[in-house]
Amino acid sequence: MRSLVIEDEPQIGAYVSRLLGQLHGVVDLVGSIADARQALHNFKYDLAIVDRMLPDGDALEVVAALSQSPQRPAIIMLTSKDTKEDVVDGLNGGADDYLGKPFEPQELLARVRAVLRRPRLLAPAVLSLGNVELHLGSNEVVVADRKILLRRREALILGALLMRRDRVITRAALIEEIYGFDDEIESNTLEAQVSRLRKKLAAFGGDVEIRSMRGIGYILRLAPPR
Repeated sequence: MRSLVIEDEPQIGAYVSRLLGQLHGVVDLVGSIADARQALHNFKYDLAIVDRMLPDGDALEVVAALSQSPQRPAIIMLTSKDTKEDVVDGLNGGADDYLGKPFEPQELLARVRAVLRRPRLLAPAVLSLGNVELHLGSNEVVVADRKILLRRREALILGALLMRRDRVITRAALIEEIYGFDDEIESNTLEAQVSRLRKKLAAFGGDVEIRSMRGIGYILRLAPPR
């Protein structure tokens, strides 16, 4: 899952980003409408947390545009503009939920989980191939009936590969899915994480293989019989 936090107060933005990190996905943080538009142009998001009043305008226009998108994310407005009229404007403008500041962190997470459960955004709870099952929204994978707790990036890599089982995913596309745009990535970071994931799956008897397609990317498929 990839989330976008649109918040111009750095401390609040960082705090909300850390909270959303508990949902085991990638979180991008921007502080203006212009930066939000750029992020939305570059990435597909499952969730947007939007502060309303930003340095370059009212983010309600961003919410309205998002709500009309064919692949719209879940949208929660998180703002100090919380009069009854503000809430009505936000919901009528396309937000799925509206929460005033200050807010309780567990309430925000509960509202996030609620909007993500709505049918428009439902996804399979488990992705599987062979004897490997990844439980989405966690770092838990079952390999040959044994549970393994993966690192967050490893789980994101496995999820991306399972979503495209038997198809090549380019290195660039995989990086885009598992890293935020502010993350610093060394040249061999992805390869090292894929290598660790391979070793863990093999150590527990996984019957799948992650093949490197030199100069292109990776493909996940059933391992040939031994």
